[in-house]
Amino acid sequence: MNRPSRRKPLIKPENQARNRVIKPAMRSFKRASAWLAAFVIGLPALGLAAMIVALRGRSWMMVAAPYLLLFILAYLAGLILLALLRFRPDWLRAAVTAVAVYAIASFTPLLDTMTRYPYHVVRCGGLPVVGTSFAAAMSYNAPGDADYAVTPLDDRFFCTEKEAKAAGYRHYDY
Repeated sequence: MNRPSRRKPLIKPENQARNRVIKPAMRSFKRASAWLAAFVIGLPALGLAAMIVALRGRSWMMVAAPYLLLFILAYLAGLILLALLRFRPDWLRAAVTAVAVYAIASFTPLLDTMTRYPYHVVRCGGLPVVGTSFAAAMSYNAPGDADYAVTPLDDRFFCTEKEAKAAGYRHYDY
């Protein structure tokens, strides 16, 4: 004699209606987070690759490592904002989130230099001279220097060494 199975359903009937709403929302969030990764990590990584090529093998790790960390932190911060935004299409929600994250990062102390550096690469048509006034040093590193790198403590960018010297900076010779 076969008895009907008395197993309980995996999803309680009262939760089935809620799951019909949550599952599409999760799919939408997954799609939007993939777009966010493309906007915040993928596209800037292409610019980072161009900077590494422009460095021609000189200390590229000193430049690349902080940027990769910045991209990952921007993505994680963007996920929070992405979860709060509720509009479609998903790619547009991710684009708005990416712009907001980079706008916030450009005014955040210690991150503003990192977010402004690519702009100066384009403005100067190559790697800019990087100046710092940290601890009243008023020094700069030129792209040809062995220790050329961009750090959060750098606060000025110049297209030429002549501009840096005119602003009162001296070449870092250590």
